[in-house]
Amino acid sequence: MSGGHQTEHKIRKELQTLTFARESFPMLTDWGVEDFSVTIHSLGCNYLSALGRKLGFWSMSEYPVRITRDESKSIRPDVVWWRKPERNIALLGEFERFEPSRKQKLADKAKNLLQAHHELGEQSRVLLLLTWALAGVDRGGLDEIRAIGHNGFINSGGKIIPGVGSDCSFIVAVAVFSSHQGAYTLQRIQL
Repeated sequence: MSGGHQTEHKIRKELQTLTFARESFPMLTDWGVEDFSVTIHSLGCNYLSALGRKLGFWSMSEYPVRITRDESKSIRPDVVWWRKPERNIALLGEFERFEPSRKQKLADKAKNLLQAHHELGEQSRVLLLLTWALAGVDRGGLDEIRAIGHNGFINSGGKIIPGVGSDCSFIVAVAVFSSHQGAYTLQRIQL
């Protein structure tokens, strides 16, 4: 199993069980948090960064990836994991609210992940778009987001950005929250 697929397997196991989330982020899974400002976004990014460290990677949030065609521009994924000791990037991730009326925002996040992946060079890695929504929200349209990762897209400059290769993975998942008296609690993650 390649490095990218091993990483994917570990991520999928956590997303299905939420074992680490329950151990280390009770405010997400048990206590509940208010949907105020970027509280849920911040906790989600911290969860993904901490998960990377738990799984043996170097990990951080908000890491800029330079766009080579324009030295002044960058793409800043919410979370990046590096393999030890190789120092290559194992994961690029985003944690984003799912809003049915703003599906283009998720498409843009998927495109950013794909472009950052190619800017860093072809290596085995996982691209993770973890979106979140309240239970009962129509989450239709995620297949189109997945298709971007696999098929690629044409950017605004007319350049073809290919999809991920066979040694890479593009995961789109939904963190499903419930709400009780203004507190949001993570119930499960759908893959």
